[in-house]
Amino acid sequence: GINAEYGGSAQRKSKLKHKILMASSTSLRSTTASGSLVYESSKATEEYLQFHYSDIKSIFPYKEDETVLGATQFPARCAKLCLKYRNVPSMRALDIGCAVGGASFELARFCSEVLGIDFSHKFIEAANSVKQTGYIKYSAVQQAEITVTNEVHLDTTIDRSRVHFEQGDACNLRQNIGTFDIVLASNLLCRLPKPRVFLERLPLITKSQGIVALISPYSWLEEYTSREEWIGGYIDNGQPKDSFDQLQQIMTQLGFELVHREDVPFLIREHARKYQWGCSDGTIWRNKN
Repeated sequence: GINAEYGGSAQRKSKLKHKILMASSTSLRSTTASGSLVYESSKATEEYLQFHYSDIKSIFPYKEDETVLGATQFPARCAKLCLKYRNVPSMRALDIGCAVGGASFELARFCSEVLGIDFSHKFIEAANSVKQTGYIKYSAVQQAEITVTNEVHLDTTIDRSRVHFEQGDACNLRQNIGTFDIVLASNLLCRLPKPRVFLERLPLITKSQGIVALISPYSWLEEYTSREEWIGGYIDNGQPKDSFDQLQQIMTQLGFELVHREDVPFLIREHARKYQWGCSDGTIWRNKN
């Protein structure tokens, strides 16, 4: 604790006081982040006031089917959302920010060709391993250093040969990438350094009447995206700028029409007793160009 780390000398106590003041005055991340100083921040105090005293509707304004079980299998649900609004039977799809490939394989159930791109070399390596073997083996944390190994087989009805994975940058896609009937970007937008650059490329890579699925929790953080590049989530001249409103303005200017919007919850397991639950804004846009 604090006494163990700083007790003993006036110099150490002064250092502690300085760090507490810094924690209170700077923009720290949520208490889900590591480090004891986060609990000396105003952000932590606000979170815990809500944690201790908020009514149910204020702290969780979502439907019952969007809780834990409704938030599982996020990649498959994102793919199904795309397929629901497809306009041709045999399609070419782009899964940009594909991570380890779950949604890409789900899209391959109906799409004749799927390209999955992610910035992470490690993720693409894992996705290609699944493509090659149809087999997934991974380690899951139970408690701290205690882990278990889980094994999963990809559905054998999925034609893995339809899927191709490559490392790439959503803000700098290769020029010969071609065009697509479906573009899926799930939980990607608020992790890009220049999200507008990515959006401005969409009219060029989406076929006429093709769809773009932008699914995002709008979790803007300066460690990923500088504040001047945020699409909403900030105060301008005393007025809050909502991310969906800003996104709709951009997509409309680019020639896209909003055809559907819904909440898309997701669940990421950290260990046996801790999970990250989030609810992304799922928006489907049709290219009217």
